[in-house]
Amino acid sequence: GVRATPRRCPRHRHIERTRRTRAARRTRPLSMPSTSKKSMKSAAAAGKEMEKTGDVIPLASVSTKKGKAGGKKELPRVIYVGHVPHGFYEAQMKEYFGQFGEVTRVKVSRNKKTGKSKHYAFVEFKHPEVASIVAESMNNYLLANQVLKITLLEPEKVHPKTFEGTGTKFKTVPWQRRAAAKHNKERTDEEKVKRNVGLVKAEEKRRAKIAAAGIDYDFPGYKAILSTEKPKVVPKEAKAKAKTPAKEKKTPAKAQVKEKKSSEEEPAKGKKKEPTPVAKKTRASVKRAQETPAKPAKKSKK
Repeated sequence: GVRATPRRCPRHRHIERTRRTRAARRTRPLSMPSTSKKSMKSAAAAGKEMEKTGDVIPLASVSTKKGKAGGKKELPRVIYVGHVPHGFYEAQMKEYFGQFGEVTRVKVSRNKKTGKSKHYAFVEFKHPEVASIVAESMNNYLLANQVLKITLLEPEKVHPKTFEGTGTKFKTVPWQRRAAAKHNKERTDEEKVKRNVGLVKAEEKRRAKIAAAGIDYDFPGYKAILSTEKPKVVPKEAKAKAKTPAKEKKTPAKAQVKEKKSSEEEPAKGKKKEPTPVAKKTRASVKRAQETPAKPAKKSKK
């Protein structure tokens, strides 16, 4: 049989569907966003406060009080300062960066032996906003012919021992003097023997290395020197016995020296003073002149 309604094209069906959806969207009422009871109460309270002052009512509730869980404390932030010029140290950095805000700690990295600067430092600010401003404004800043390199460090990257020893004056350790004093100190016979044994062992290892390298070389070394000189090792008991009587003999020895000095001084007081060598010469010349007879005068020739 014949159909009552003509069959429509799928394209026409799609066009009709889109028209219907667009018309429905235009006529549909706007839906308000869902709000909770707490937000509604806070908004109402804020509205009452703003009505008195005449300010604009806030869109969302802003809690100024810090809760136990939600409130976060502002932790101090650290900046890294690179390419530090000579003379720009702890005191100068604290004074210079203190213009931006409160500086809590400053640490200039130094050499442990010489105490000289390694040309980089760490500066800690009390407020994180100040640290970020310093990092932005002072990076690539020319100071004393040096371009400063400043970066804001993350709290996780700051080592706990970064500011260890701040506030104390750096003291250089005299390593050379200590090494010289240790090398030149006086050693006992036992220490000398122990040292010589170590020198001989080191020399034997050196000989083995030379032989392993295929070099036929012989030298006298420490063995030849130590074979001629054999130090005597004195036991501890003998040392203790030798030390005790020496202390007892000190008192009579001093008394004998004093007696000798007093005996020499007593006869010296009674004796007359001897003449000086110049006086002796003059006296001898006078005696010779007296002993020698006078020569007769020569007769003049006519």
